Amino acid sequence: NMYEPFVTLHGARDAVISTSFSPQSRFVAAVGYGGITAWSLETYEMLPVSSDNVYNHRNPDNVYTACAWLHFEQADRYVLIVGSHQGTFSTLNWDNDNKSLEPSLQVPPTEPYVQVLSIDVYQAEVPFGKLARVTVATADNRVTVYSLSSFGDLKEIFTSVVDSFSLIAARFCKKTRDVYAFDLNGGGISLLDGNTGEIKSNHKYGPDPMGTVCVDDSSKFFVACTGKDFEMFRLDNIEHMQTFSGETPIVLFPKVATFAEDGSVLVVGTDCGRASIFSVSDGGKIQDLPYTTTGLVQSVAAITSKDGFLVAIAGSTLHVRPEVLIF
Repeated sequence: NMYEPFVTLHGARDAVISTSFSPQSRFVAAVGYGGITAWSLETYEMLPVSSDNVYNHRNPDNVYTACAWLHFEQADRYVLIVGSHQGTFSTLNWDNDNKSLEPSLQVPPTEPYVQVLSIDVYQAEVPFGKLARVTVATADNRVTVYSLSSFGDLKEIFTSVVDSFSLIAARFCKKTRDVYAFDLNGGGISLLDGNTGEIKSNHKYGPDPMGTVCVDDSSKFFVACTGKDFEMFRLDNIEHMQTFSGETPIVLFPKVATFAEDGSVLVVGTDCGRASIFSVSDGGKIQDLPYTTTGLVQSVAAITSKDGFLVAIAGSTLHVRPEVLIF
Protein backbone atom coordinates (compact mmCIF):
# COMPACT_ATOMS: atom_id res chain seq x y z
CA ASN A 1 0.00 0.00 0.00
CA MET A 2 1.48 3.29 -1.11
CA TYR A 3 0.89 6.77 0.28
CA GLU A 4 -1.38 8.99 -1.83
CA PRO A 5 -1.49 12.80 -1.72
CA PHE A 6 -4.31 13.71 0.66
CA VAL A 7 -4.37 17.48 1.18
CA THR A 8 -2.09 20.50 0.65
CA LEU A 9 -2.16 23.09 3.44
CA HIS A 10 -1.35 26.73 2.65
CA GLY A 11 -0.66 29.72 4.84
CA ALA A 12 2.74 29.18 6.42
CA ARG A 13 4.88 32.27 5.78
CA ASP A 14 8.45 30.97 5.59
CA ALA A 15 10.68 27.90 5.90
CA VAL A 16 9.34 25.20 8.25
CA ILE A 17 11.73 23.69 10.79
CA SER A 18 9.41 21.41 12.78
CA THR A 19 6.05 19.75 12.08
CA SER A 20 3.77 17.87 14.47
CA PHE A 21 0.41 16.08 14.39
CA SER A 22 -1.85 16.38 17.40
CA PRO A 23 -3.22 13.22 19.05
CA GLN A 24 -6.29 11.84 17.26
CA SER A 25 -4.99 13.59 14.10
CA ARG A 26 -7.19 16.57 14.81
CA PHE A 27 -4.59 19.26 14.07
CA VAL A 28 -1.20 19.64 12.43
CA ALA A 29 1.28 22.41 13.27
CA ALA A 30 4.28 23.74 11.37
CA VAL A 31 6.74 26.12 13.03
CA GLY A 32 9.87 27.82 11.77
CA TYR A 33 11.01 31.08 10.22
CA GLY A 34 7.39 32.09 9.62
CA GLY A 35 6.30 31.75 13.24
CA ILE A 36 3.57 29.29 14.24
CA THR A 37 1.01 27.95 11.76
CA ALA A 38 -1.56 25.25 12.50
CA TRP A 39 -4.48 23.70 10.65
CA SER A 40 -7.58 21.66 11.45
CA LEU A 41 -7.46 18.25 9.80
CA GLU A 42 -11.26 18.20 9.88
CA THR A 43 -11.80 21.40 7.88
CA TYR A 44 -8.24 21.92 6.46
CA GLU A 45 -8.54 25.55 7.52
CA MET A 46 -5.75 27.47 9.17
CA LEU A 47 -6.28 28.00 12.90
CA PRO A 48 -6.25 31.59 14.13
CA VAL A 49 -3.21 32.06 16.40
CA SER A 50 -3.58 34.94 18.84
CA SER A 51 -0.50 37.05 18.34
CA ASP A 52 0.03 38.03 21.98
CA ASN A 53 3.85 37.87 22.07
CA VAL A 54 3.82 34.52 20.37
CA TYR A 55 4.08 35.66 16.79
CA ASN A 56 4.38 39.17 15.50
CA HIS A 57 4.95 38.92 11.77
CA ARG A 58 6.76 42.27 11.82
CA ASN A 59 9.35 40.84 14.21
CA PRO A 60 11.85 38.58 12.42
CA ASP A 61 13.18 37.30 15.76
CA ASN A 62 10.21 35.00 16.20
CA VAL A 63 11.79 31.88 14.76
CA TYR A 64 10.50 28.63 16.23
CA THR A 65 12.71 25.55 16.17
CA ALA A 66 10.62 22.78 17.77
CA CYS A 67 6.99 21.87 18.44
CA ALA A 68 4.91 19.06 19.96
CA TRP A 69 1.23 18.54 20.80
CA LEU A 70 -0.46 17.23 23.94
CA HIS A 71 -4.05 16.19 24.49
CA PHE A 72 -5.40 15.99 28.04
CA GLU A 73 -8.20 13.43 28.09
CA GLN A 74 -9.67 14.81 31.31
CA ALA A 75 -10.29 18.36 30.12
CA ASP A 76 -10.35 17.36 26.42
CA ARG A 77 -7.73 20.09 25.99
CA TYR A 78 -5.27 20.31 23.11
CA VAL A 79 -2.00 22.09 23.87
CA LEU A 80 0.70 23.03 21.36
CA ILE A 81 4.19 23.39 22.84
CA VAL A 82 6.77 25.43 20.92
CA GLY A 83 10.39 26.39 21.45
CA SER A 84 12.11 29.37 19.89
CA HIS A 85 15.51 30.22 18.47
CA GLN A 86 15.96 32.65 21.36
CA GLY A 87 15.27 29.90 23.88
CA THR A 88 11.70 30.67 24.96
CA PHE A 89 9.48 27.68 25.69
CA SER A 90 5.76 28.47 25.20
CA THR A 91 2.41 26.73 25.25
CA LEU A 92 -0.74 27.56 23.32
CA ASN A 93 -4.16 26.14 24.20
CA TRP A 94 -6.82 25.30 21.65
CA ASP A 95 -9.89 27.32 22.62
CA ASN A 96 -12.84 25.32 21.37
CA ASP A 97 -15.31 28.18 21.89
CA ASN A 98 -13.34 30.79 19.97
CA LYS A 99 -11.83 28.21 17.59
CA SER A 100 -8.35 29.64 18.02
CA LEU A 101 -4.96 28.86 19.58
CA GLU A 102 -4.49 31.07 22.64
CA PRO A 103 -1.11 31.78 24.28
CA SER A 104 -0.84 30.27 27.74
CA LEU A 105 2.63 29.89 29.30
CA GLN A 106 5.94 31.46 28.41
CA VAL A 107 9.20 30.34 30.01
CA PRO A 108 12.07 32.65 29.08
CA PRO A 109 15.55 31.18 28.55
CA THR A 110 18.07 31.05 31.41
CA GLU A 111 20.27 33.33 29.29
CA PRO A 112 19.45 35.02 25.97
CA TYR A 113 19.83 33.15 22.70
CA VAL A 114 20.14 29.59 23.91
CA GLN A 115 18.11 27.97 21.17
CA VAL A 116 15.56 25.28 21.96
CA LEU A 117 17.00 22.25 20.14
CA SER A 118 14.26 19.72 20.77
CA ILE A 119 10.95 19.21 22.57
CA ASP A 120 9.65 15.74 23.38
CA VAL A 121 6.56 14.62 25.29
CA TYR A 122 6.34 11.41 27.29
CA GLN A 123 2.75 10.70 26.27
CA ALA A 124 1.06 12.92 23.72
CA GLU A 125 -2.29 11.55 24.90
CA VAL A 126 -2.32 12.35 28.63
CA PRO A 127 -4.60 9.93 30.53
CA PHE A 128 -7.22 10.93 33.11
CA GLY A 129 -5.71 12.20 36.34
CA LYS A 130 -2.16 12.34 34.95
CA LEU A 131 0.23 15.20 34.33
CA ALA A 132 2.04 15.59 31.03
CA ARG A 133 5.82 15.29 30.99
CA VAL A 134 7.84 17.42 28.59
CA THR A 135 11.59 17.41 28.02
CA VAL A 136 13.35 20.38 26.43
CA ALA A 137 16.95 20.42 25.18
CA THR A 138 18.63 23.81 24.83
CA ALA A 139 21.87 25.00 23.27
CA ASP A 140 23.56 25.53 26.64
CA ASN A 141 23.74 21.69 26.83
CA ARG A 142 20.85 21.67 29.25
CA VAL A 143 18.12 19.04 29.49
CA THR A 144 15.03 20.15 31.44
CA VAL A 145 11.99 18.05 32.31
CA TYR A 146 8.68 19.66 33.26
CA SER A 147 5.32 18.40 34.37
CA LEU A 148 2.28 20.20 32.96
CA SER A 149 -1.33 19.95 34.10
CA SER A 150 -4.36 20.43 31.88
CA PHE A 151 -4.90 23.76 33.70
CA GLY A 152 -1.49 25.04 32.59
CA ASP A 153 0.34 24.40 35.86
CA LEU A 154 4.01 23.97 34.87
CA LYS A 155 6.56 22.55 37.33
CA GLU A 156 10.23 21.93 36.68
CA ILE A 157 11.14 18.37 37.70
CA PHE A 158 14.83 18.79 36.99
CA THR A 159 17.29 20.69 34.84
CA SER A 160 20.65 19.12 34.14
CA VAL A 161 23.68 20.26 32.14
CA VAL A 162 25.20 17.37 30.18
CA ASP A 163 28.95 17.83 30.53
CA SER A 164 31.34 17.63 27.56
CA PHE A 165 28.41 17.41 25.14
CA SER A 166 27.35 19.49 22.19
CA LEU A 167 23.74 18.54 22.91
CA ILE A 168 21.52 18.01 19.87
CA ALA A 169 18.33 16.41 21.29
CA ALA A 170 16.66 14.92 24.36
CA ARG A 171 14.14 12.08 23.97
CA PHE A 172 12.03 10.22 26.52
CA CYS A 173 12.31 6.49 27.04
CA LYS A 174 8.62 5.61 26.61
CA LYS A 175 8.97 2.67 29.02
CA THR A 176 10.66 4.33 32.00
CA ARG A 177 10.22 8.14 31.62
CA ASP A 178 14.03 8.43 31.75
CA VAL A 179 15.58 10.77 29.19
CA TYR A 180 18.21 10.06 26.55
CA ALA A 181 20.53 12.95 25.65
CA PHE A 182 22.32 12.82 22.28
CA ASP A 183 25.61 14.47 21.37
CA LEU A 184 26.00 16.26 18.03
CA ASN A 185 29.73 15.50 17.76
CA GLY A 186 31.51 12.62 19.42
CA GLY A 187 28.91 9.86 19.51
CA GLY A 188 27.89 10.43 23.12
CA ILE A 189 24.55 9.18 24.44
CA SER A 190 23.63 9.71 28.11
CA LEU A 191 20.66 8.27 29.96
CA LEU A 192 19.30 10.65 32.61
CA ASP A 193 17.05 9.57 35.47
CA GLY A 194 13.58 10.93 34.63
CA ASN A 195 12.99 12.24 38.16
CA THR A 196 16.38 13.55 39.24
CA GLY A 197 18.40 14.16 36.07
CA GLU A 198 21.25 12.03 37.49
CA ILE A 199 23.22 10.25 34.78
CA LYS A 200 22.43 6.53 34.78
CA SER A 201 24.68 5.53 31.89
CA ASN A 202 27.00 7.00 29.26
CA HIS A 203 27.74 5.54 25.83
CA LYS A 204 30.55 6.87 23.68
CA TYR A 205 30.07 4.83 20.53
CA GLY A 206 27.03 6.36 18.92
CA PRO A 207 27.20 7.80 15.40
CA ASP A 208 29.28 10.93 14.86
CA PRO A 209 27.85 13.36 13.91
CA MET A 210 24.17 13.10 14.89
CA GLY A 211 22.34 15.93 13.17
CA THR A 212 18.82 14.91 14.20
CA VAL A 213 17.62 12.00 16.29
CA CYS A 214 14.33 10.11 16.51
CA VAL A 215 13.37 7.22 18.78
CA ASP A 216 10.72 4.61 18.00
CA ASP A 217 7.62 4.21 20.20
CA SER A 218 9.01 1.10 21.89
CA SER A 219 12.18 3.06 22.80
CA LYS A 220 14.27 0.16 21.50
CA PHE A 221 15.85 1.95 18.53
CA PHE A 222 17.00 5.37 17.49
CA VAL A 223 17.84 6.80 14.09
CA ALA A 224 20.36 9.61 13.59
CA CYS A 225 20.96 11.72 10.51
CA THR A 226 24.70 11.37 9.97
CA GLY A 227 25.01 13.67 6.94
CA LYS A 228 24.44 11.58 3.85
CA ASP A 229 22.69 8.64 5.46
CA PHE A 230 20.38 7.77 8.33
CA GLU A 231 21.72 5.15 10.74
CA MET A 232 19.64 3.01 13.12
CA PHE A 233 20.98 1.64 16.40
CA ARG A 234 19.69 -0.20 19.43
CA LEU A 235 19.35 2.21 22.34
CA ASP A 236 20.43 -0.20 25.08
CA ASN A 237 23.81 -1.25 23.66
CA ILE A 238 24.30 1.10 20.65
CA GLU A 239 24.45 -1.88 18.27
CA HIS A 240 24.20 -0.78 14.64
CA MET A 241 21.04 -2.23 13.08
CA GLN A 242 20.44 -0.60 9.71
CA THR A 243 21.61 2.05 7.24
CA PHE A 244 19.08 4.00 5.19
CA SER A 245 21.05 5.40 2.28
CA GLY A 246 20.39 8.96 1.30
CA GLU A 247 21.75 10.88 -1.63
CA THR A 248 24.83 13.05 -1.14
CA PRO A 249 23.41 16.15 0.52
CA ILE A 250 23.41 19.43 -1.37
CA VAL A 251 23.37 21.34 1.91
CA LEU A 252 24.58 20.10 5.26
CA PHE A 253 21.41 20.95 7.16
CA PRO A 254 20.39 17.83 9.05
CA LYS A 255 17.19 16.24 7.81
CA VAL A 256 14.45 15.06 10.12
CA ALA A 257 13.47 11.39 10.31
CA THR A 258 10.49 9.84 12.08
CA PHE A 259 9.27 6.30 12.60
CA ALA A 260 5.80 5.55 11.23
CA GLU A 261 3.34 2.67 10.91
CA ASP A 262 4.09 1.29 14.39
CA GLY A 263 7.82 1.45 13.80
CA SER A 264 7.88 -0.58 10.59
CA VAL A 265 8.90 2.28 8.29
CA LEU A 266 11.08 5.38 8.51
CA VAL A 267 10.07 8.68 6.89
CA VAL A 268 12.98 11.04 6.13
CA GLY A 269 13.35 14.52 4.71
CA THR A 270 15.70 15.40 1.84
CA ASP A 271 17.07 18.55 0.24
CA CYS A 272 15.84 17.67 -3.24
CA GLY A 273 12.10 18.28 -3.28
CA ARG A 274 10.75 15.14 -1.64
CA ALA A 275 10.60 12.96 1.43
CA SER A 276 11.40 9.25 1.33
CA ILE A 277 9.98 6.20 3.09
CA PHE A 278 12.21 3.26 3.98
CA SER A 279 11.52 -0.21 5.31
CA VAL A 280 12.99 -0.56 8.81
CA SER A 281 13.46 -4.32 8.44
CA ASP A 282 15.65 -4.31 5.32
CA GLY A 283 16.63 -0.65 4.86
CA GLY A 284 15.21 -0.53 1.34
CA LYS A 285 13.40 2.51 -0.03
CA ILE A 286 9.67 1.94 -0.41
CA GLN A 287 8.46 5.23 -1.85
CA ASP A 288 9.28 8.88 -2.50
CA LEU A 289 6.76 11.54 -1.49
CA PRO A 290 7.13 14.47 -3.90
CA TYR A 291 6.94 18.05 -2.65
CA THR A 292 5.41 20.78 -4.85
CA THR A 293 8.80 22.28 -5.78
CA THR A 294 12.46 21.38 -5.62
CA GLY A 295 14.51 22.38 -2.61
CA LEU A 296 14.61 21.57 1.07
CA VAL A 297 12.03 19.28 2.62
CA GLN A 298 13.67 18.94 6.01
CA SER A 299 10.63 18.55 8.20
CA VAL A 300 8.48 15.40 8.35
CA ALA A 301 5.91 14.05 10.82
CA ALA A 302 3.76 10.92 10.97
CA ILE A 303 0.80 9.61 12.94
CA THR A 304 -1.53 6.63 12.96
CA SER A 305 -5.11 7.89 12.61
CA LYS A 306 -8.38 6.01 12.68
CA ASP A 307 -8.45 6.20 8.89
CA GLY A 308 -4.91 4.94 8.35
CA PHE A 309 -1.38 6.29 8.40
CA LEU A 310 -0.72 9.98 7.77
CA VAL A 311 2.58 11.64 6.85
CA ALA A 312 3.21 15.40 6.71
CA ILE A 313 6.10 16.97 4.79
CA ALA A 314 6.93 20.68 4.68
CA GLY A 315 9.07 23.03 2.64
CA SER A 316 12.18 24.33 4.40
CA THR A 317 13.73 26.69 1.87
CA LEU A 318 14.26 30.15 3.36
CA HIS A 319 12.25 33.10 1.98
CA VAL A 320 9.92 30.76 0.09
CA ARG A 321 6.32 30.37 1.25
CA PRO A 322 6.10 26.69 2.14
CA GLU A 323 3.26 24.27 1.85
CA VAL A 324 2.51 21.39 4.18
CA LEU A 325 1.57 18.26 2.24
CA ILE A 326 -0.33 15.47 3.93
CA PHE A 327 -0.17 11.98 2.43
